[in-house]
Amino acid sequence: MPRHPWPAPPEGLRVATRNHRRATMREQIMRTIALVVAVVTAAALGVAPAVAQDYPAKPVRIIVPYPGGGGTDTVARLISPRLSEVLGQPVVVENRPGASTNIASDFVAKSAPDGYTLLLQAPNLATNEAMFARLSWSPRDFTGVIHLVRYSNVLVAGPGAKSAEFKEMLARSKADPKAFSYGTPGVGSLSHLSTELLKSRTGLVMEHVGYKGSAPLVTDLAGGHLPYATDNLNSQLNNIRAGKVKAVIVLSSQRDPAAPQVPSLGDFGIRDFEGGGWYGIVAPAGTPAPIVARLNTEIARILQMPDVRNRIASMGLEIVGGSAEDFTRHFLAEAKKWGDVIRAAGIKPE
Repeated sequence: MPRHPWPAPPEGLRVATRNHRRATMREQIMRTIALVVAVVTAAALGVAPAVAQDYPAKPVRIIVPYPGGGGTDTVARLISPRLSEVLGQPVVVENRPGASTNIASDFVAKSAPDGYTLLLQAPNLATNEAMFARLSWSPRDFTGVIHLVRYSNVLVAGPGAKSAEFKEMLARSKADPKAFSYGTPGVGSLSHLSTELLKSRTGLVMEHVGYKGSAPLVTDLAGGHLPYATDNLNSQLNNIRAGKVKAVIVLSSQRDPAAPQVPSLGDFGIRDFEGGGWYGIVAPAGTPAPIVARLNTEIARILQMPDVRNRIASMGLEIVGGSAEDFTRHFLAEAKKWGDVIRAAGIKPE
């Protein structure tokens, strides 16, 4: 008996069947995606606390890019034993000075982002990228942990200065810039950059003399061999109090608590000016957020301990604190600001 094919279904039925199959496949795909997202989210939520809870499982290093005995080293050694106590692991301070802090910064930038290698840096973190043509690291290679402290830079007049009044200096410096030359601890130092920013904002005319550190600068200024200097307030504070030099102005819109008698730029109507420096702790970019958050919380508590606060205040430093995200935004903004100053003034490292 001959076989006859079934009659073809109507066109509308075929279309409906295809649409149903497609809808079913889409639903299956969406269910699969939802399941994957749920699993990944659950895993992330479970892993994040575990990462912070298990950290640290070995000693933590704080790399300091300066020799022992300086301000950054002192602050690091003030924090490290107290942080070790709360973390339950040794916190070791390791000095790696040299190359304008680039040796230490490069080392930490290339370290594993696991919270075991930290960097206690100063403004070189923000200025070096614009200062050096071939730099093996960038500020973006780091994430902030905490903004530790800030300090003021101050314009100081020595005994041989023609004027120690800021308004008079503005009026007279254009006629005789050499008589208003100023020294700093070095070319490209924050003292140098902040004075260049001051000049661009106010019209002050001064010639720069770069020294090799604060010690010879302090000696020459007090001895009358240099009319002016810009330096961090702490380096000049003893001579200011002894009357050997006179503080002209704090390079900030706010007066400094360590020397409240010294006028600020804000007293002369110059707002939104910050020429001071800072110390902060950073970690390699990509360090897990729970680890960064724990370090931020513990170090913030340490900064509020009375003995720590008193020691930091005695150094002419002001505690800042704040979130890790705040500090990351701060040092990246500083890199932009000081980079613009360096390029505009044509400053090159010696």
